[in-house]
Amino acid sequence: MENDKTKITNVNKSDDLKQSGFSTTNIRRASILENILKFFRMHVINGYLSKTVGVAFGMSLLIVTFIMLMGSMVKIFELIFKKFNITAIIHILAYIFPEVICYSLPFSMAAATLLVFSRLSADGEVTAMKATGISVFRIAAPCITLSIIIAIIAVYAYGNILPKAHFAQRNIISSYEIDDISGMIETGTWTPIGRYNLFVGKRDEKAYKNIHIVENKEDGSSRQIFAARAFVRNIRKENKLLFEMYDVVSEERSNQRTNSYIRVKAGQVDMYISLDTLMKKKKKIIAKKEADFTTGELKQKINKHISEIVSIARRHKKNPKQLYSQLRTARSLWSKLQSKKAWKKVLKHRKRKEKKAWVDNVASTKLHRDYENALISIENGKGPVTTLFKEWYKAWMPVNQINNYLEANSRMKTQVQYRYSYALASIAFAIIGIPLGIRAHRSEKTIGFLICLALIAIHYALVISITAFNDNYVLRPDLLVWVPDLLFIATGSLLLWRLHRNS
Repeated sequence: MENDKTKITNVNKSDDLKQSGFSTTNIRRASILENILKFFRMHVINGYLSKTVGVAFGMSLLIVTFIMLMGSMVKIFELIFKKFNITAIIHILAYIFPEVICYSLPFSMAAATLLVFSRLSADGEVTAMKATGISVFRIAAPCITLSIIIAIIAVYAYGNILPKAHFAQRNIISSYEIDDISGMIETGTWTPIGRYNLFVGKRDEKAYKNIHIVENKEDGSSRQIFAARAFVRNIRKENKLLFEMYDVVSEERSNQRTNSYIRVKAGQVDMYISLDTLMKKKKKIIAKKEADFTTGELKQKINKHISEIVSIARRHKKNPKQLYSQLRTARSLWSKLQSKKAWKKVLKHRKRKEKKAWVDNVASTKLHRDYENALISIENGKGPVTTLFKEWYKAWMPVNQINNYLEANSRMKTQVQYRYSYALASIAFAIIGIPLGIRAHRSEKTIGFLICLALIAIHYALVISITAFNDNYVLRPDLLVWVPDLLFIATGSLLLWRLHRNS
């Protein structure tokens, strides 16, 4: 009907123009000019709304980033107490900064949307725009467009920049503990370095005072070294630490007489300590976790695990679906086993809980036999619980490796989907923030701020609660992480529709 009315109006306008002496060409030019003017009128409103939300988003991003950086200062203070120098701390801050900004994006979008639209509603600007025939959806379009742009940027940042920064941050802390001895040595406590144990009484700038070193030799003997003060340098080419010690006293048990010591005094002694063993330990510690892999790397690992599952199925001459069915059967048998009194007695006697007992049986054949013998002794032979226990073990062990792959894939899939959902949270916050901001037109700053905090708390709580069981592939946490975003988008869309219908 509206289209028909528009056509009738346009026909009447053209007839009036013809009667006034305008030609068909002039009429077309007038129609084009009217459309251009209408476009520019809307362009002004779009520009105004985009600029207002963009400025508010920038200010919110600065404030939220600052607040989150203050939370990260706990880690910085911890490194300062560990005597990390200013260069290392600056490097760590450089890797923390992109991580903080990435997590600030959706929250800043929520704050900007709520504050801007609550102010527009309070000033009557939303009502004025509605009065000119602009719908609520048209008013919301610039803000949602901005949130989509931010989400696209966030997808790349979460998938590539954030994991690299996170791994580099962990790596630099560990490597600095090797590169700078001041990051390893703490005063008032023993510090193991290779076959040496080092105790430092106190530290004065670069000098260490009241040093006590115990060297454990390969033949079982030991040597104790006392020094009034010492300076430490890292010789990177040789991978060694150089201790320049002053006022040194060395005591070593004599090889000839058991109860006698050889004591040596010196004004200055240079002692070298190899870091090879320590470096190997550190390399083992710094291994990538799921959060340290880029999205592309996680997808490659997921595909690799899937191919491994297929190869295991081929070795057993089955298809993966049959093995998955066997896996469910084994889990069902384990659940039945937990309700049996004989099994509960075994767990109580061995002081084990369900998860620990699971690990014992899967990890060690000897421990599995111990559990089986305990059940046999309780039932005075092979009873029904012992039979159930054997059935579970027989069904589970062929698919144990598949279970490990499925759990690893579940963690990685959840990490991938978590990054996408967190990046697209900006759109969800914008959609739900617009109608809530328009409704909260009274005391807009206070109400908008409280609503913003409530939305952030709800979203964060839902996401954390879902990712807490990210290795439970039966519950599909990789899909559940989308629940907060979808909930916010559905609620926001419904509220926008109600505002549009009532306007």
